Amino acid sequence: MTYTEQYMRFKYWTMLFLLFAIPAQGQSVDHSNGHQRLDFARSYFEVGGKGYPAFTSVQLAGVATTRRSISSSAQPYLTWGGFHFWGHAEFYVVFPLQQLLGASNDRFEHAVVTGLRLLPWAIKAKRVRPYVGTSWSAQTLRQGSEAPTHYKDFSLVTDAGLLYGTGKFLVRLGLNFFHDNTWQYPVSTTIFETIETPRMAMQLGVLYAFDSTKNEDPEEVETWNSYPPVARLGLHATRQGDFFVGVGPSSSFSLQTSRYTQDAFPFLDDQVSSSAYLDVALGYQSNQGDWFAALSFRNPQFENKGFGAKQTVQKYALALEFNKFLVDYTGFAPYLGINVSYDHLTYKEERDSESRSFAYQMLSPGLTFGWDIVPGKTSEHLILRTNLRWYPFTGFDVDGRSFDFSQLEYNLIQAVFYPGRRKAKRKR
Repeated sequence: MTYTEQYMRFKYWTMLFLLFAIPAQGQSVDHSNGHQRLDFARSYFEVGGKGYPAFTSVQLAGVATTRRSISSSAQPYLTWGGFHFWGHAEFYVVFPLQQLLGASNDRFEHAVVTGLRLLPWAIKAKRVRPYVGTSWSAQTLRQGSEAPTHYKDFSLVTDAGLLYGTGKFLVRLGLNFFHDNTWQYPVSTTIFETIETPRMAMQLGVLYAFDSTKNEDPEEVETWNSYPPVARLGLHATRQGDFFVGVGPSSSFSLQTSRYTQDAFPFLDDQVSSSAYLDVALGYQSNQGDWFAALSFRNPQFENKGFGAKQTVQKYALALEFNKFLVDYTGFAPYLGINVSYDHLTYKEERDSESRSFAYQMLSPGLTFGWDIVPGKTSEHLILRTNLRWYPFTGFDVDGRSFDFSQLEYNLIQAVFYPGRRKAKRKR
């Protein structure tokens, strides 16, 4: 097994750890010590910035390469996350904003697809709380306006820091550590140079935390808090089932390299990532059977360009899926399922003022893993859902060479609305 294969396997196993570590962290909580169901989680928004030190890059000057310094930069960001397990764990995603203070044609950014931080001492007002964590992240590097953008989509980043504040407002001071910071970057269509981006970044942020579940009717809050910590999601369900509609932001990532891109466009990234798109779902949930079925529509676009060449893949997909809830752990309800997606793909490439395109239709089987945040079990009319869909067999050929298109589709937060539950609640 090569080093690259070993590293990729390590990254995938760590990604699975991130997805399963939150429920594992909660097993040590003693519910007899006053931890109530509706204290389990609080959401937060964070506004902040990351500071990157200067680093040395390489560029092509005529027929020779020369080294140059990329100045230090600041990257503002927005974070959407939550404190879970009574303030002992933090689950979040980071959206980078336009980079400041650096050269306008150079770009080095860090985004978090899924991150987990653990706090040995729970969040508490007017107390300093340390944390450590790791994240499944994406790093982005581009040099100059004509150069391609390269990505490290499954980069592992660790971080550590301190939190302090009142019950609602907190301040974060932290450090991010980038273990995979070496790039084989093209300075022309045929010349590649080794570039090392910063090993760490400083982080400063301001958080606003909130809990909407306690705004419910006091009698309903008391009922929800009386539920056992571990039970079926359908326990105490009064309705056989409900239809729902869901919508939320998503992104997609290639899991394998494209042999066609490696041969035809070796200077471009051989694994494509999508821009953000909406995942829209219509479905039915069996409250007493602990399962749901849904039709999900997605339309991600993947773009890869540099040095006058451009690849675009436009995907329109409709998935039929069936998912089974495993358990409800204090409002955290994970599920597993299968799906099949009808995909319409359009591949287009442009180079030297010439372009061509191809269309493909296919059925792609996949697996789904996700979880619902459900303080009120099956009596809530609006919940938050997270989906991770894996399509290992998707791909197509261009000029007899494979373009592997196996994908992870990550739907971070989907707002799911049950109109029947809302109507029933108004009648009470």
